[in-house]
Amino acid sequence: MRRKVSLKDIAKQLSVSTALVSYVLNDKFTDRIHPETARKIKNLAQELQYHPNQIAKSLKSNQTLTIGLIIADISNLFYSSMARVIEDAANAYKYNVIFGSADERPEKFRELVQVFESRQVDGIILAAPAGSEEMLEYLQRRNMPFVLIDRDFPELHDINSITIDNYEASFNVVAHLKKGGFKKPVMIALASELHHLRERNRGFREAATKLMNIKQPAVIEVDEDTLHGKMETLVLELLKGKEKYDAVYFSTSKIAVDGLVALSRHKVKVPGQMGVVCFDQAEAYNIFNTSITYVAQPLTEIGGKAVEFLLKRMKENIPSRRLVLNTTLVAGNSSSLKTK
Repeated sequence: MRRKVSLKDIAKQLSVSTALVSYVLNDKFTDRIHPETARKIKNLAQELQYHPNQIAKSLKSNQTLTIGLIIADISNLFYSSMARVIEDAANAYKYNVIFGSADERPEKFRELVQVFESRQVDGIILAAPAGSEEMLEYLQRRNMPFVLIDRDFPELHDINSITIDNYEASFNVVAHLKKGGFKKPVMIALASELHHLRERNRGFREAATKLMNIKQPAVIEVDEDTLHGKMETLVLELLKGKEKYDAVYFSTSKIAVDGLVALSRHKVKVPGQMGVVCFDQAEAYNIFNTSITYVAQPLTEIGGKAVEFLLKRMKENIPSRRLVLNTTLVAGNSSSLKTK
């Protein structure tokens, strides 16, 4: 096995002190070190393929400059995009990010938390699955800095979280559909007890009642494990059933992609036969023959604020804060029956 190159090896070859090599490679006292000396040290370090001992550095500074990121489901387009945003934001502060996907399972979430603890990450950004309250309280007892994104657990106190106003997002969808000429929308949602998804459903129901005078708004909940098999049958039932729905609101990107595929396969005219609004943006929408209306989440702001909150919590131990951001409805042709 090849022996790792040390600071002493570089210093010995150039006949300088180990301290001087350390200063140059860590960009310290640059105004006191001759540029030619610094150049020689950096060139030799590169030639010898020197890599700093991160374990030793972390022991000395009591920091690993590493953030753990637990996302709910890596197959969800929202979370894969969010992971990239958070990694870029963390890198701007010289922090590395270790990723893990909980796959919406609390037991896997628990395992990831323990792995990140063993890796001595400085803090964690997480989208916790349902049933994770016990582990969040565990992190609090361990004084591990963490920030929740996308998810919120209102019953827990002293939590840093960054979420969107899911209630308002859905309320705005119904208002938009009404303006577009639709009278009887249906929402297809995931069967879940997660607070943010329940709020998304509640916004739809209350808007349909208040704005469209629908006494019993239709929210059809589907289980994520059987989503692919059921979506096509469900879409056909919406089209041919007794209720005569004229618009559908797909409340997650996963549901939206499957729903759009089913509509396309059966050559459903959008918006003529069925209006469509989707939650979240997805590149897959671009292959549809009609521009899709969707609810855009502020990904860059969520990711940037999550890193900012976490670093402040790690360094200053500031009081917790729950930040709620607004979404934007991006209107396409799929949600308007009215001609200009």
